[in-house]
Amino acid sequence: SMQCNGSGWSSPERGAQFGIVSYDWSNGKAEWAKQAPMDCEERLIHQAEMTKAKNPSTRVFVYRNIVKALPWFSSVRHLLDDPAYSGFFLRFNPAGARETHVPRCAAENQTK
Repeated sequence: SMQCNGSGWSSPERGAQFGIVSYDWSNGKAEWAKQAPMDCEERLIHQAEMTKAKNPSTRVFVYRNIVKALPWFSSVRHLLDDPAYSGFFLRFNPAGARETHVPRCAAENQTK
């Protein structure tokens, strides 16, 4: 099962009813997107822990995109902000006016 509740925590009781449960970045987005810095990764780990506590035999994991470096994961943001890793990532050209496949800023908050 891939549970998702964009406005807050998914029900750990419901998740614990399945053999395998996956949570991704959209879970609780309404909450973690308001934080500065965003704390999606920490909230997903907590969500997984709450589900696992309800049923220790349930396999719980957090889906993380392996193609894009998403800055709302603190472990990824740390690398994006570290000059030692600057050559590892392709970045948007801030002066470029070209269209991009995805928006350069979060639609709900243009400051991100």
